[in-house]
Amino acid sequence: MKYLRKLKIQLVKGKYKNPIKGQVSGPEQIYEVFKAIKDHAQETLLGVYLTQDLEVILYDVLSVGGEGTTSLSVMDVFGRAFISRARYIVLIHNHPKGDPHPSPADKDAMRKLMGQAKTLEVGFLDFIIVGDGEYWSMFEEKDGGDYELGSFHAEV
Repeated sequence: MKYLRKLKIQLVKGKYKNPIKGQVSGPEQIYEVFKAIKDHAQETLLGVYLTQDLEVILYDVLSVGGEGTTSLSVMDVFGRAFISRARYIVLIHNHPKGDPHPSPADKDAMRKLMGQAKTLEVGFLDFIIVGDGEYWSMFEEKDGGDYELGSFHAEV
């Protein structure tokens, strides 16, 4: 007979300090908190999870890869959303070579995640790429302005 193991979830203090008080209004605020990932020698993917009122609940390192790529697990991205009861997700990662524009692999990952987010009814709010002193935001490129409650992006 097999028994289920008990799941223990523990929140621990991270190395990024969140100066955002209240509602996150746009990608620049997320970038300001996590821009230090530009100095990582390997691509690092972070998930930032928000409440239905766009307040940050938690962030987590989802993947650390090589100089030009990192893996992406849909299970990891959305699993953390369910565990934290997040309503919205923002993914942020660095390009160690400095160019923040999305690669074809980045665009494929965005499409895959957006499709899954619609199915799971979780808002995939943004995908931010950090380069040398600047960033690229899927949201800013498509919609511009501030994040909106109820935003669900359908295509890249």
